[in-house]
Amino acid sequence: MSVEFAIPNPKGGARKLKLRAVTDLSFDIWPGETLGLVGESGCGKSTTGRAVLQLVPPTSGSVSFDQRELTSMSASAIRRSRRDMQMVFQDPYASLNPRMSIGELIGEPLKIQTRHSTQVRKARVLEIMDRVGLKAEWYERFPHEFSGGQRQRIGIARALVLEPRFLVLDEPVSALDVSIQAQTINLLETLQTELGLTYLFIAHDLAVVRHLSTRVAVMYLGRIVEIGDRDKIYEQPRHPYTKALLSAAPIPDPDVEKERERIILKGDVPSPLSPPSGCAFRTRCPIASERCATETPQLRSLGGREVACHFA
Repeated sequence: MSVEFAIPNPKGGARKLKLRAVTDLSFDIWPGETLGLVGESGCGKSTTGRAVLQLVPPTSGSVSFDQRELTSMSASAIRRSRRDMQMVFQDPYASLNPRMSIGELIGEPLKIQTRHSTQVRKARVLEIMDRVGLKAEWYERFPHEFSGGQRQRIGIARALVLEPRFLVLDEPVSALDVSIQAQTINLLETLQTELGLTYLFIAHDLAVVRHLSTRVAVMYLGRIVEIGDRDKIYEQPRHPYTKALLSAAPIPDPDVEKERERIILKGDVPSPLSPPSGCAFRTRCPIASERCATETPQLRSLGGREVACHFA
């Protein structure tokens, strides 16, 4: 799957520039698991999540859910598929209509997708509110009356009210305080166990990703550079970028932290408007060679994971 955007040329002219947000992305998510998607800001993580749900149409490639090809579906068929696939957004306040009560917000998907009566919809909303830790007496309140953590619970309740099987979690805890992050993560784990949910968990907090994920995919400039079992990637990273990313994450043990080698990458992340030829990471990679400039590395199996590096 690839996603490109046409943007105006800052130098003027009618010809637009092509921004390659996601390039040749390929991965599977199995029922009941959590795939963690990590990488620096701007690497294409959120675009990937939105493209999977067809909120952003892929430029090329395919997206299959439950043996159904989503990219060729009509708008009405995609709308019906929303019952099985939902998204929890990063900013809980921006994703909630401030003019609607939380009862209306959580029940809106039911109103769109079903023909249930008002009484049945309200009963379902109250049921899912209780499941995510929201009190029934808050039904008529508005988003501005809640804390950030409570707003995120509202977003989770809205995503779950249709009883989907798959959730895209787009950095659902990054805007929350640390203590509230822990509560939200525990809630997501409980819901997954009780409801048999499958998650695509997008985040930049490596500790949170390790705690919640079954497998991990590491992205750099729109491509997956390493994907595999969580513990293997965290304990024995093979791609130079994965090694640098993990070396930057602090470990809450001063003795271990003192002995660790910090890998400092040189230069800035290239622009997706003009990515480097060959391997996108080669301009910052400590082991790059001439081959990296001419040949794009493909994911290959290596030690229980897949790595896109010529020298891994």
